[in-house]
Amino acid sequence: MFKIKNSFTEKRICFISIIFYIISNIIILTRFPFVHSDETWLSSLSRNILETGNYAVTEPFFDLYPRNPHAIKSIFHFLQMFFIKIFGYEIFSIRLLSFLFGLLTLFWFYKLCKYIFGSEKFALISTLFLAIDIQFIYASHFARQEIVLLFVLIFSLYYFLSNLLNFKPVKHLFLGIIIGLSIGIHPNSFIISLPLVFLYLFHIIYTKKLKISGLFLYVATVACFAFGFIALSFSFDANFIGNYTNYGNQFGVSNTLTSKFSEILYFYQKLYYGVSGTYYTPDIKLNFYLFGLAFLVSLFLLFNVKPINFREKLISIILAILAINAGIIIIGRFNQTSIIFLVPLFYILVTYILTRMNKKPSFYLTVILVLIISFNSVVNVIPYLNNSYNRYLQEIGKVVKSEETVLANLNAEIYFDNGKLYDYRNLAFLTENNLTFEQYIVRNKIEYIIYPDEMDFIYAYRPVWNDVYGNISLYYDDMQKFLQTKSQLVYEFSEPTYGMRIAKYINKKEWKIKIYKVKQ
Repeated sequence: MFKIKNSFTEKRICFISIIFYIISNIIILTRFPFVHSDETWLSSLSRNILETGNYAVTEPFFDLYPRNPHAIKSIFHFLQMFFIKIFGYEIFSIRLLSFLFGLLTLFWFYKLCKYIFGSEKFALISTLFLAIDIQFIYASHFARQEIVLLFVLIFSLYYFLSNLLNFKPVKHLFLGIIIGLSIGIHPNSFIISLPLVFLYLFHIIYTKKLKISGLFLYVATVACFAFGFIALSFSFDANFIGNYTNYGNQFGVSNTLTSKFSEILYFYQKLYYGVSGTYYTPDIKLNFYLFGLAFLVSLFLLFNVKPINFREKLISIILAILAINAGIIIIGRFNQTSIIFLVPLFYILVTYILTRMNKKPSFYLTVILVLIISFNSVVNVIPYLNNSYNRYLQEIGKVVKSEETVLANLNAEIYFDNGKLYDYRNLAFLTENNLTFEQYIVRNKIEYIIYPDEMDFIYAYRPVWNDVYGNISLYYDDMQKFLQTKSQLVYEFSEPTYGMRIAKYINKKEWKIKIYKVKQ
């Protein structure tokens, strides 16, 4: 009777904790992290597709910045359009999509851990670690595709491992379909496809639990989807391969494999020290120490694991970690946001070490880790709670109507009607399009210029930050002359968060945003 009552109490506490977690995250959903232009970049294209009914359109805020349509990411845009249709075009609605996938990730992560450890207790502990981790909170609030891919990765690992003893052809096919569909989320689907390839090879060569035909069926299914998305992309753009390759080359995708291997160390160094361009990079030094220690200890204990099938599960997680790193190296993009693919896997290793300890030390260490991880997350979140994105848009709305045409930072795009905002990135291409700054303003019938302090900052420290808006020296003087002679300053306000896109300088001072009305 006591056990039944105790079990009921534990379930009630667990249920209340889940509700509290959901509510607290929804409350801060639009405040943390700060709204990045990538989010409005993606959502604006989703809105444009929704309004035009055409997946072959490009972003309306780019007219000079080279853009070419493709089908990769089309499923993600479909999901965003669904949420925009239901909840409206708001930062909350597009971030809600990410948060729901974050919750789905936690659910399947719990199932994965329960399968690996054979214990509800340790599955809950591991899931708790992940849920309160700052990198996971960040990813599940950020309106990009990484959290969707993380869900696919965790679900696929669970499906693969839980079906090892009964892997019928249809299950290989299903796994290939899941990974194949993820190509329509983001090209980083390649990264999450590799862990399964590594696991297939491990269980074909070492454990003999799978046949090579299963791997062929999985790869062939993924390849079919890849060819399908490529064919659809060619229907959008006859020169898809060339254009897509040229775009990727900007980020080092075409670099040699040797140079990419050397770059991975620098990638982790930047993450450790929080070095970033415009992306928010939380302080994850704790993760480096905790994950590094867990990885080394797990390797040391690996051949002392009993029973054998648990050892195989542990090896599978280690192989998945290595595979994701291999994927990051092969692609060569080294985007800070891709680190989230590793976080859940390392928490499995942390939990594994807890399972090897006696009951009391394991309990005390778990409590300490929960407190430390929670504290690290709270410290990272607090600085952004007072910075409201809606307040930023309201300040703009005091002067500029949503239907008026502006030149502005892309992070304000959600306020404006579709096609009414032109992004500063276009200006780096004025010369090659034989346009002056004034001609560009006149051609696009721009009525207001929303001018942040960051433009002067970038110019003052040129060429260090030229990757933010292109070579600012090409148009800065021309722009200043136009602002002084052909525009009138009508409003100015302070905005420590959205007056600066470079992450290391955000919230460091009261950055100003000036609104100029173009003289007719």
